[in-house]
Amino acid sequence: MMRIRNSVILSLLLFSAKLVSQPAVIKGCGEGYGNVELFFFRLSDPVSHKLIPLQVVKCNEKGEFFAEISLKERSRINIKTGIYNFILLASPGKEYLLKLPPCIPKPEGGESNPFITERNVIPEVINDSTDINNLIRRFDEVYNPVFNRVSEHIAKGLKKDEIPGIISSLNKVTENQADPFYSDFVIYRMIMLNAVAYGEFPDRREDSVLINRNFMPDNPAYTDLVEQLYGNCFKAMLTSGMRDVLIRALENSSPMEIRKIFTREGKIINRQLQDYVILENIYSGFYEGFVKDRNVYGILDSLISEGGSDYIRNLASLLKNHILFFSPGTYPPEFSLPDSTGEKVTPVRFRGKFVLLLFIRDTDYAALSELSLLKSWAGRFENNLSIVAVITGPGYREKLRFFMKRNYGWTFLDASESPFISYYYDLKVYPSFFLLDREGKIAVKYCPAPSENLEGFIRNILEREGK
Repeated sequence: MMRIRNSVILSLLLFSAKLVSQPAVIKGCGEGYGNVELFFFRLSDPVSHKLIPLQVVKCNEKGEFFAEISLKERSRINIKTGIYNFILLASPGKEYLLKLPPCIPKPEGGESNPFITERNVIPEVINDSTDINNLIRRFDEVYNPVFNRVSEHIAKGLKKDEIPGIISSLNKVTENQADPFYSDFVIYRMIMLNAVAYGEFPDRREDSVLINRNFMPDNPAYTDLVEQLYGNCFKAMLTSGMRDVLIRALENSSPMEIRKIFTREGKIINRQLQDYVILENIYSGFYEGFVKDRNVYGILDSLISEGGSDYIRNLASLLKNHILFFSPGTYPPEFSLPDSTGEKVTPVRFRGKFVLLLFIRDTDYAALSELSLLKSWAGRFENNLSIVAVITGPGYREKLRFFMKRNYGWTFLDASESPFISYYYDLKVYPSFFLLDREGKIAVKYCPAPSENLEGFIRNILEREGK
């Protein structure tokens, strides 16, 4: 059973602390889903795009499933299984009866390859033909090919005079929209298309007015549009005449000075939108390295205390937690996993030594070559280093016998019943290596692999400690 010590999930709850939770019922079936597991997530926020694990639901022999999820507001739910990533906008108190397309498992070995592209699909809600998910799915079926054709014309410089005719083919799906949320969705999708087709607001001041009129972070078309138009605006400013002004504002960790830049340009004048764009850009700036860490923290702290709305303040707090998650000196996600004897093990057991926490999924050639190299020198550090191997996915006993037969004297933990552990630890490749210090805190988030001189890396850390 996994538990999170860090405050990411608690911060997520702040988004809607004043609202009352209600269950959203999500059920349905599909061909080939007999006894298949569905993994349910909730989108944390539209800036980080992180997914918060919710629950695992196993379909019955007929391929039917049932899930009840507590929500305080309309939220994006992701359901992952096989090659599919089903995306559903779910509201509290509603029931969704889904018809899933025929099940397609990931190819052999695909479960351990996080880089296999998933197929994003909006499932059909069969108990309400006017449900927003059905409306968006039907719109996208027409819109996406048009968007791709227009993008190709622009990229290749093809007959730009044909673009208005291509866009006009959308008239049949953009008129007479009774649902206000869907109407706004269509408006923002069309602004995005026009921005690609004709550039950013050439004589289209009405588009700028529409974007600034209402701040709508719950509408995915709105946040997609904002990301397209302004997701890289700091980078653009740093290569323009605004460079010195922006650098000064960043060095002062001053959202107010950045807002003045936006207001002066006249494109972003809504206070909440200004703050949202600031958050979007400093978040990417932190990970891409063009905004200094201390300035990122300073701006986040300013927006946590004086952002333009509760939403902005809570989003700033959540993004700060995302950034701090796994930073050196913080505790990793806790676990309580059975070892080879069935005894439950937590990280507390290993305090006093450094811990090389490694995650294994398969025993293929690439993984075994790394683990064999680690085994060849790990004993040199046995007085200061414990090795804890977490085996994810199915087949724990089989893999355990494999390693025991080859005299791997490590602690092997069974995570086969903790399906979300890869999300909690943000695992992208296997095997993955984390280093915990003697207090059980993160020393290094991602260590180099044994083939990348992990031995020398650990030796340097121990030498700096004076051991």
